[in-house]
Amino acid sequence: MKKFLAVLLSVLMLASFATAMASEPIVIDELSVVFVPSASVEEMLSASEPMKAMLQAELAKSGYDVKNVTVDVGTDYAVVGEGMISGTVDVGFLPALTYALYSEDGVKVILTSTRAGHNVDSDDFNAWNIVVENDPSIIAGGYRSLIYVNALTEKGADLLAKAEAGTLTWDDVNSAKWALGNPGSGASYTYPSIWLNKNFGEGVGEAKKTVESLEFATFGGGYPDNQETVLLGQADIYAGFADTRTNDYAQPAFAAAYPEEAAAGKTVFDALKVIGVTDLIMNDTISVGNADFITPEFIAALQQAFLNIIQTDEGKATVKPYSHTGYVIVQDADFDGARAALKIFE
Repeated sequence: MKKFLAVLLSVLMLASFATAMASEPIVIDELSVVFVPSASVEEMLSASEPMKAMLQAELAKSGYDVKNVTVDVGTDYAVVGEGMISGTVDVGFLPALTYALYSEDGVKVILTSTRAGHNVDSDDFNAWNIVVENDPSIIAGGYRSLIYVNALTEKGADLLAKAEAGTLTWDDVNSAKWALGNPGSGASYTYPSIWLNKNFGEGVGEAKKTVESLEFATFGGGYPDNQETVLLGQADIYAGFADTRTNDYAQPAFAAAYPEEAAAGKTVFDALKVIGVTDLIMNDTISVGNADFITPEFIAALQQAFLNIIQTDEGKATVKPYSHTGYVIVQDADFDGARAALKIFE
């Protein structure tokens, strides 16, 4: 009897210990969150600062005690992707194509963003040469990249006139100075390449044409920098997502370049006109890297954390520079189309 009671007591003690252990939070010393530089770095860092405490609070609900959350903006898309592979970046806000590029090395997608759609959605560039506004009633799962020119310059006006007349040629776009992003950028590198190839390359029976085929292209700039370069007349064309004219940096950049026109009531929409529209690009992702603590259980907790955060006004403000309005859970297979787009460079 005593032996039975001793065994029973031991079992109860083990069960009690296991229960206590189960209630103990899982400690994570540091969680690094890094954005790609598709918006102003200063704006992004300022907006995302409250995300640190929000993530700590939300993950605590799922039993994770995260001692420190860091939020940063990578110098370019590749730096963020490489950091996720090496383990220096745990959570990356990656465009679809950047995710597709690095998914082969173990980066995993956990969410994709939704955003407010626009009052126009068309593959006809003429439809975009109005004041494009966000429509919160339209939830968009993807977006367009637009090919912009400064119609207030001689070269930009010429390119726009030829596009409107349907006479734009490869020689026209190849003689222009382009301001573009890094290879990981869908909106300012890959999808503009698809547009070039469709309109001036293999789509019309010629040799393949990509942004790398352009004679006067510079790479590596973020959207604000590339837009400003075109507004200042230092480049003729830039490519970017359809919100670049409505972001906070656009009108001040126009006013700095054209103070008299701005004083007369003109806006950035009077300068930056569209001559091309790319295929639909899947929205940005939230992806995770290869750290040991990133288990399926942690992924589920992180998904729920971001889903909760984005439902609040304060949470939406942390990703306002990216125009995210919500998140949905997705699968890796959803990005097979992005992988197909990458093949244009093979």
